[in-house]
Amino acid sequence: MKKPVYDRKEEVDLEPFAALVGDDIMDFIFENAPRKVLTRVARALEHYVRAGNLEGIDEEMGAIRLIAGEEELVVAVFEWLKLNADSFPEHMDFVGKFKNHVVKLAFYPALLQFRFILSGFLRHGLTMDGLESVMNYTPKLVIEGKRIRLALYDANGKELIRANPFAINISREDIAQKDMPKALLGELAGTVEAQQKATLREFLISRADFRNQLLYASDAGSLVMGEPLADLRKTFEQTFHDLLWVLALVVGGEQANKDGGVVNQFISVYRLALIEAKILKTDNSIAEPAGA
Repeated sequence: MKKPVYDRKEEVDLEPFAALVGDDIMDFIFENAPRKVLTRVARALEHYVRAGNLEGIDEEMGAIRLIAGEEELVVAVFEWLKLNADSFPEHMDFVGKFKNHVVKLAFYPALLQFRFILSGFLRHGLTMDGLESVMNYTPKLVIEGKRIRLALYDANGKELIRANPFAINISREDIAQKDMPKALLGELAGTVEAQQKATLREFLISRADFRNQLLYASDAGSLVMGEPLADLRKTFEQTFHDLLWVLALVVGGEQANKDGGVVNQFISVYRLALIEAKILKTDNSIAEPAGA
């Protein structure tokens, strides 16, 4: 499957990314996203493919290409947000820092908190308390023209309704809605501490600095990769899958309202993570830490 990009004459083989998310999603992105977005997707794809070609030859450079591919997909999302500022107004404080590696590489860890919650919703369906045995709906994201919608199906597979996926809010009975971003950030920090034995700030800074450690020596010597490039590439397959879906959703979605919806919740968590990493100040103005 090839699609034109750049000057609309050169074609790019999308099959490696289509293998991760499906032909329909890659078709949707390339049919609806503008050139400023597509050039980033094409470059991310190039990094992904060339990283595979470097297995057993230059493993460190392959890892750097995977990291660069993740960053390019995040920038693709940023470019869409910049072009649609009226629909997504609360983004310019970090989108404008797209050259900062910490800003780009903090995006996916924040996204993981939402993927964990929302993937369970998509996988297991939804019901109502006390009615689990008689009422169970299966949600599925579907393409509808230039939009991506959330369709609900009953137990017999009959479609009941299609809704805006961005109208979803993550909520809990014991946490006020205004406090949900801090709660989600706290869960992210707890996961990082348990898995990485580091604070959230230490993790985000070290994640952004990993590429420099692979490239350059320090007084302590040079960093050696802890896993083969082939294994690291499999890990990045999930990263690219998730970021491509996010891109498709922002291209095909519509903001629910200015103050609500899962997009604003994500932006709030992402912003809090950047404040934790000292990229943003508490007043949301830009700081300039290491990694800029």
